[in-house]
Amino acid sequence: MNEIKAFIRKRKAEEVIDGLEAQGFCCMTLIDVMGLGRMSDPQKAQLSISIAERFSDIVKLVVVCSQDDTEEVIKIIQNHARSGQPGDGIIYVTPVSQSIHIRSGKTGDDFLQSERHTH
Repeated sequence: MNEIKAFIRKRKAEEVIDGLEAQGFCCMTLIDVMGLGRMSDPQKAQLSISIAERFSDIVKLVVVCSQDDTEEVIKIIQNHARSGQPGDGIIYVTPVSQSIHIRSGKTGDDFLQSERHTH
């Protein structure tokens, strides 16, 4: 299993999510974050009084999927998040050693992306 973390433009989030859902990837987390540094889009960056730095309006998308689905998830995110402008984002992939479904007690990747397994 892998955890895929993608930091993408907020305005592209719906397009990325729609692309993932169209391929049966149902389960993900979306978190509002502030991006600092080279990822900032100078055209859209705002001055933050609280941290006195420039930040971009981005979100963190997290998807946990099987090893076999990892490359497909990455390609979907890349294809739908890309605008061709600086600040399109970055993707990180981290191995997941264990997962436990709280309600059912299932472990492993049997319950991950459950809609995908029914296609």
